[in-house]
Amino acid sequence: MNLDKPTKLLTDAERSQVVQNLAISFHYGEPRKVWVEGGHVFVEGHDGTTVSMYSAVAIKLGRLLGEAGAASLINKVMHDSQR
Repeated sequence: MNLDKPTKLLTDAERSQVVQNLAISFHYGEPRKVWVEGGHVFVEGHDGTTVSMYSAVAIKLGRLLGEAGAASLINKVMHDSQR
């Protein structure tokens, strides 16, 4: 499934997969620890679950999370100001 394309261009099957993925998503919370070892970046979540990734993936994920976090904050501020 190619989710790099705009949402409006997703097929019905791709949209269904996105909905299924969202249904099983969980609240991440504050990471407890982030470290580097053997060329990988490790992130330990608040529940003790650890995720590892290559450095290039960590960099891209960091950028994407930063952009999404900023967009989310802007949306919240705009929504709150319209009340």
